[in-house]
Amino acid sequence: MHVNRERDPIAMVGAACRLPGAESPADLWQIVSGGRDAIGTIPQERFDLGATPGRRPEVLEGAGGYLDDIAGFDSRFFGVTPFEALRMDPQQRILLEVTWEALDDAGIPAGSLAGSSTGVYTSLLPSGYWDLLRSAGMYDMHAALGAAVSGIFPGRISTKLDLRGPSMGVEAACATSLMAVHVACRALWSGEIDLAIVGGANLQIVPDLYFALADAGVLSSSGRCRFGDVSGDGYVRSEGVLAVILKPLSRAVADGDRPYAVILGSAATHDGRTGGSMVAPGLEGHETMLRSAYADAGVSPGDVDYVEAHGPGTHVGDPTELAALDVVMREGRDPGQRCLVGSVKSNIGHTEFVSGLAGLLKTALALRHRTIPPTLHVEEPHAVVRRPTAAIELALRGQDWPEREGPALAGVSSFGMSGANIHLVLSEAPGPAHPASTRTRSHYVLPLSARDPRALDALAGAYADLLDAGLDVGDLCFSAGARRTHHEYRLAAVAEDVRSLAGCLRELRASTQDGGRSPIVSSPGDGRSGLVSEPGDGRSRLVSGHRVTKEPKVVFVFPGQGGQWAGMGRQLLAAEPAFARRLRQCARAVEAELGWSPVDVLVRGERLARVDQIQPTLWAMQVALAAVWREWGIDPDLLIGHSMGEIAAAVTAGALSVADGAAVVARRSRLLRELPAPGAMWAVGLGEEAARQAIGEHAGRVCVGVVNSGHSTVLSGDPVALERVVEPLRRRGVFCRQVDVDYASHAPQVEPVREALLDALSGIRPSPCAVPIHSSAWDRVVDGAELDAGYWFENLRLPVRFADATRAALAGDRPTVFIEMSPHPVLQSSLEDEVEAAGAAAAVVSCLRRDDQEAAALAAALGQAYVLGCRPRWDRVYPGGGYVRLPNYPWQRRRFWPGSATTAIPPETAHEPGPGRGERPDLAGVPETELAALIADLAAQVLAVPGHEIGVDVPLTLLGLDSVLATRFRERMRRELGVDVPVRLLLGPGTLLDLTTELRTAAVR
Repeated sequence: MHVNRERDPIAMVGAACRLPGAESPADLWQIVSGGRDAIGTIPQERFDLGATPGRRPEVLEGAGGYLDDIAGFDSRFFGVTPFEALRMDPQQRILLEVTWEALDDAGIPAGSLAGSSTGVYTSLLPSGYWDLLRSAGMYDMHAALGAAVSGIFPGRISTKLDLRGPSMGVEAACATSLMAVHVACRALWSGEIDLAIVGGANLQIVPDLYFALADAGVLSSSGRCRFGDVSGDGYVRSEGVLAVILKPLSRAVADGDRPYAVILGSAATHDGRTGGSMVAPGLEGHETMLRSAYADAGVSPGDVDYVEAHGPGTHVGDPTELAALDVVMREGRDPGQRCLVGSVKSNIGHTEFVSGLAGLLKTALALRHRTIPPTLHVEEPHAVVRRPTAAIELALRGQDWPEREGPALAGVSSFGMSGANIHLVLSEAPGPAHPASTRTRSHYVLPLSARDPRALDALAGAYADLLDAGLDVGDLCFSAGARRTHHEYRLAAVAEDVRSLAGCLRELRASTQDGGRSPIVSSPGDGRSGLVSEPGDGRSRLVSGHRVTKEPKVVFVFPGQGGQWAGMGRQLLAAEPAFARRLRQCARAVEAELGWSPVDVLVRGERLARVDQIQPTLWAMQVALAAVWREWGIDPDLLIGHSMGEIAAAVTAGALSVADGAAVVARRSRLLRELPAPGAMWAVGLGEEAARQAIGEHAGRVCVGVVNSGHSTVLSGDPVALERVVEPLRRRGVFCRQVDVDYASHAPQVEPVREALLDALSGIRPSPCAVPIHSSAWDRVVDGAELDAGYWFENLRLPVRFADATRAALAGDRPTVFIEMSPHPVLQSSLEDEVEAAGAAAAVVSCLRRDDQEAAALAAALGQAYVLGCRPRWDRVYPGGGYVRLPNYPWQRRRFWPGSATTAIPPETAHEPGPGRGERPDLAGVPETELAALIADLAAQVLAVPGHEIGVDVPLTLLGLDSVLATRFRERMRRELGVDVPVRLLLGPGTLLDLTTELRTAAVR
């Protein structure tokens, strides 16, 4: 076999479908491999052939292959308003869902395509939906765009995904969809695009074409497509929606994809006048097409094992197609090795404009399974295949793919009534190039997400079923993380094995099905995500939260002393390579300073007692924990260190080398042991001013050393004086706890080490920060070059203004995630106090907890960060993970059909102007909440969305507002509120809350 080596074959890496009896490629394979017939009758709600005046119902049997639900659509998922969804041809709506499923099937996150040279090639011809819209009086721009399927739909996909390649509709009668594949392959081979999305839809909404075809004698009197049978007298009309994803094979192999099949070559020709008329097939034209395709692929026809014929079962088309195949497929063929021929139309009928994609999908599945399905309804084959010398044979029974040297080869044909001919040459795909990962994790994090809480619940159940099927749990978690799009409603299941992971998800599913509380609850509007961490069976945990509206700001927080415990880090040394590498690096630097290794201390589980043991070991732990998070792709936007924690922050930011960081923590802690005067520190439940008042007359010997939050401080100073300050506070019931240290940092008591420390650290050479650090000593963001010897004394001497650093981190409109780099939470409560006081959209994640299983705790922390909106690099969490196909997204559909009850609000349910229904309001005098509700009500009417679904914190464009609806919205506000809002403002990044503020500000001015 000679294959065209001058170009990269095209891999079909993803596919999805809606076909008679089949909601997925797996369903289609069950139908064709099982020899099943999916033909039924026209649904009564579609159209009634017998009730049409002047028609002959006895001729119109009504047989065909039909989809169950063409009115349902998950408009919210795609950001389409009910107003627009009602006006979109169902072909567009269903193909949107199918295209998304095909991308999911390929393992391509939608966001990864933004800005790419991805091409979109679709085949949609008018379905008659415009007639229904016109009858319902829907004459507007959205109806015009919704009905103009051919050129508009590919643009809809390209706009939605921000694609920059060609975007076009293709038409070639019944050869349309395979022509789209041919055009896409040429663009891939030319380098014009890197990826292709090819899709098509064929729905029967009005009966006109049915009547025309029946009168012309094109439709089968038996109600079945009888390809290859001498009694075949026509075809059966069927519906279908399909999409496939194509990319060069070399890229597919590099990306770890699992292609269905590979396209080696193709040809698109026309019969010219070889058939005698435009609608009659021509033998010479068919032969030319076949030879051109195999020459393009560099494949001898004699090496082909199977051809998926166009095969509609017509009395003229079938004999011509079979005769051409018999002539061409004998070229180079060994005697006795006939080429098998079949047609999926015998199973599902003729899906007309998408029949080529249906045949392609069936053939790709046959290659993957190395099985040739049977072709049905053949009682007496045509004479051309009955001849003993024939080179072809009808595949009348299911059978294994013929064994021969080299990969399995197949062809797929599609013809149009216009004389267009298409043939593709396919090969089975190579096996996975990536070896299976040999590394296992002690705990797994499975991330799931959806755009609706109900969909997320359903998805959890689907994944539980998949886990029960015996897939590798690491590959599944990798695929769910790295190869899927992540939406706003999220959960993370954390467990040590596949059984516990499935059980965790099933508990969620059972609780919601039984009417219990779903852990996924929509946020009130600010994007805040309060986490729910629910234990599973003792070995698993479910982490869930609120809706994520924005990617959060990530702040790494490095505490001071207090989080240490005997044996900390031992489990992570064995479980997390990134932690072990960084910890050992830090340990070598400490050993060079102090003569002992923190790794040895941790492995032995020794209790840390002295400050020059505690601080170097904690520093190494903190730096190593930060390294794990960064290895996982969670990079900080800001670092905050608390007292000695700033040393670890400086190393993490790149301001200090590991050696310099070890020098600072080791030499400074050693000097602290040598302080001549004793000291003490007490944590008290008071704010800064109240703490100063409590110190009173002892101000010369006691000071506020740390301000952790608005009602949490640490007093530092002379032990006796501190006792006198604390005693009356205890009597008042104020929280007081002595810190386990025997010195008073952040107080005058450390002055004696100033000169010695400056001298000891004179050799360190700080560098600029790669990540900003907010200094809690200076209360500002610092340049790393400032972190010299003098700074590290001030870090020891000055008060820790941690609360101020926290407040600064909370500023801005992004939600914030604080991750505390500590073996046990030290600052979590202080952080949460400040978050609550600020009313901020923020949450705190703790890495580890004392005496908890460390790998489980850290895995749960990763799950929390994901649920809060962080974007882990799942390929690093599961290095070497292999791609496995995952469950389809569970669409939450509503019915959209002219003249029927829908969830949509009539678009112009006009209220009388103003709150008083007769007068325009004075916006300056209307309370902000009332004005926001009024504007939201107007938006709901324009968008045809129930009022409770209007998110005042979501950009208007994400609610489905486009330029046409923005003009309507502007006119409604002008009429009812007396304000003139520029359309550009409505189409910007602002929310309804922003619009409310803008209107009030303008009214006051």
